[in-house]
Amino acid sequence: MKNEGVTPEECRYLEIIESKNLTEYKMYFRSIGEVQSFLLSDPDINSDIFYEQKSKTASEDFAGAPLEQAINYCIGGYSENYDQFLALSKQLEQVNKKSVKVRKTTTSFVGQRPNVPAFIAGAPKNMYRLERTEEKKLKRIWMKVTYEASTTEQQIRNRGIIALNLIKLLEMNNYMVDFRLFEVCSVESEVFRCEVGLKRPGELLFPRLCYYPMCGKAFVRRVLCRIKESMPFKCGWGLSYGVVLNEQYTRMIMDIQDGDIYIGSPSEMNIRGENIYEDADAFLNKIGIGEKIVIPVYTDEREVVPNGG
Repeated sequence: MKNEGVTPEECRYLEIIESKNLTEYKMYFRSIGEVQSFLLSDPDINSDIFYEQKSKTASEDFAGAPLEQAINYCIGGYSENYDQFLALSKQLEQVNKKSVKVRKTTTSFVGQRPNVPAFIAGAPKNMYRLERTEEKKLKRIWMKVTYEASTTEQQIRNRGIIALNLIKLLEMNNYMVDFRLFEVCSVESEVFRCEVGLKRPGELLFPRLCYYPMCGKAFVRRVLCRIKESMPFKCGWGLSYGVVLNEQYTRMIMDIQDGDIYIGSPSEMNIRGENIYEDADAFLNKIGIGEKIVIPVYTDEREVVPNGG
């Protein structure tokens, strides 16, 4: 369709769902690499709706690196303030280690490795055996990538740190984690939803690959905008690029289940961006996960270190 964007027949990532009063444009990417592959194919622009391509024309102060570079960042290379991101992450990890339940090792007739002194001494229980663990459970985390215009870089960064820390806490408590990033917004009777898989159950967590889509403003203001510019919208998306939905409608559209974890904008999660320990406690209190897993109280640390401290 000339000047009308891509179609589901042309784009394997797109599904259009029509109901009586609503048309939903659903983009699903299994990985951040698929986002890059889609955009590198230079999908058609819906120029009937998007008279100006804001993914290109927005200033770097507002939207970050130029579009071409923003697309390339999807699979690596984005390192702005990453050292500080890692340093603050390690502060939380140090506290986590004090709360880890280590599997106990006992001597037994059979086991995973030999107890050499016991074997030499001729003891019948000459093997080490790890205690059994419960069967792993699945937990899905949905993280909304968008945020209010007043949100600070420190709030965005702290939310990213704490989200990855949550994954580590869940895995320490015998969960497998499915971590997905998303945006959902609407104009009139049309809804756009974009979902990106950042970690599948059983996969290792790669913080560097998660860092850019979670914390890089160019991902939200260039990459996601460029995806929208190729949607076959019929309504007037060209000015606002969509209005973000509230949590209730977001959960409904994204089909977020009661047992899933929803991560909203930094302000929704009570993240102020001033102190990583205080933000971590506020975040965990907000999602109410403490009844299901062992979580630290980060502000119990004697030395409370501010951002960048």
